[in-house]
Amino acid sequence: MQDFIKSYFGALSSSLLLMGAVYFVVWYLFAHRLKNRKIQLSKRVGWAQIKDEIINTAISILGNSLLILVIFYLRDQGDIQIYTETGKFGWGYEVVTVLVLVLVSDAWFYWAHRFMHHPSVYKYVHALHHQSLDVNPFTSNSFHLVEAILLTLWIIPLMMLMPISATALGVVQALGAFNNLKSHLGYELYPQLVAVPPFNALVTATNHSLHHTQYNGNYGLFFRFWDIVCGTELKNTPTLFGDIHNRKDIEIIDNSIYRTLQIDRLEKETIDTISVYFKPNDRQFYQYLAGQYLTIRVKIKGKTLTRCFSLSSSPQIDDFLRITVRLKGDVSHYFFNDAKVGDTITALYPVGDFYLKANPDIQSKTYAMIAGGSGITPIYAMIRHLINFEPQSKIILFYANRVADNIIFDKMLVELANSHPQFEYVSLLAGQKRLTADDLRAYSGAEFYLCGSDSLKTSVLVELKKLKIDSQNIHLEHYADGYVPWFGLF
Repeated sequence: MQDFIKSYFGALSSSLLLMGAVYFVVWYLFAHRLKNRKIQLSKRVGWAQIKDEIINTAISILGNSLLILVIFYLRDQGDIQIYTETGKFGWGYEVVTVLVLVLVSDAWFYWAHRFMHHPSVYKYVHALHHQSLDVNPFTSNSFHLVEAILLTLWIIPLMMLMPISATALGVVQALGAFNNLKSHLGYELYPQLVAVPPFNALVTATNHSLHHTQYNGNYGLFFRFWDIVCGTELKNTPTLFGDIHNRKDIEIIDNSIYRTLQIDRLEKETIDTISVYFKPNDRQFYQYLAGQYLTIRVKIKGKTLTRCFSLSSSPQIDDFLRITVRLKGDVSHYFFNDAKVGDTITALYPVGDFYLKANPDIQSKTYAMIAGGSGITPIYAMIRHLINFEPQSKIILFYANRVADNIIFDKMLVELANSHPQFEYVSLLAGQKRLTADDLRAYSGAEFYLCGSDSLKTSVLVELKKLKIDSQNIHLEHYADGYVPWFGLF
């Protein structure tokens, strides 16, 4: 037991020292010189996030240490083959072993990672890692205990199948540590050469940063192979990588501080949905684009919970910020049942990759908006923005709901459609009317904006693919449930 404790604290201290050193060099010492290489243009990493990541690191390394105990036990029982004599089977075997370990770990990570994104699993395990939206070196080991074990479990059956040297394991462990830090660096330090074959097979920091903000895609570890083969690579990955290398004198907004917002108004929209209005004194809160979201923190029963909510207000139109929340978890229940005008929460400035910026100079363009349930919130903001600032363009909204009583903003949408001939509103109700391939075909030349459940987005994307719609004309909002702790232990 004493050896285990010594080994654990040795691994934890070396990990924290390495992450801290890389963070100091990249995020502090050379932050100004590297600002054009920062992947996200707002800095959201602050002490509150890093503190949580350090705690999570301590727990995840505990999981790795427990797995090492199991490996040592199986070795002593003769069930696995691990040896310390480097080159025992020849140096060629050592090289092949390293290659096999890298390829197997890459495949295992991809499929285990996708498994952890399944809705029934995500919020209990992997959502903890995704609490870090703006990744940094401390994010690289910020995992749930279960995830830490699951991601390295593959090594045991492989050791049962083939003898593996401690040297080969050490090499792969070093490669994994480098790759993990690189992926969570928050800065793209790979040269532009990585965009051309064969180097473009590698997962870049840009690749993994997009995974943290868009969730459903870019699951790979070392290589892009499985994402490309399975069609899960996020479409803007190569474009963003190229854009980063062409940036000049950009400004990084410090968005690491949670600022106070006071509830100005509460308005029930449906039997299970409420709009929360804020009127911030800080004008920077109004510098957002239609479709972006607020990251908020609410203290409920002694626990501080962080959630992201799309803004249903429209920039340059509304003199307030509004989030529209459907009953689902602790935070939505707080707003729906307990919040009062005058109560305060804290929030970061609005951000998000799913947005629309109208161009008044455009003579005519067509937008096809597809929303499901509470997915209407950013779409509603976009529609009002377009009507006001791109009046010549045509907008069609297909809005799917289970029952009529749950249609958010239904009255306002009907009024918008009646008063603005360029906007058409199509309400889709389960069992009565559904979105068809013919509906989509009629707008095959449009810009598509989708927000709703995964099942809705998947079915629409399948039809759009059949219609050969250019992926550059399809825009998705990706969101996921917040982390749900297991009995408050992890």
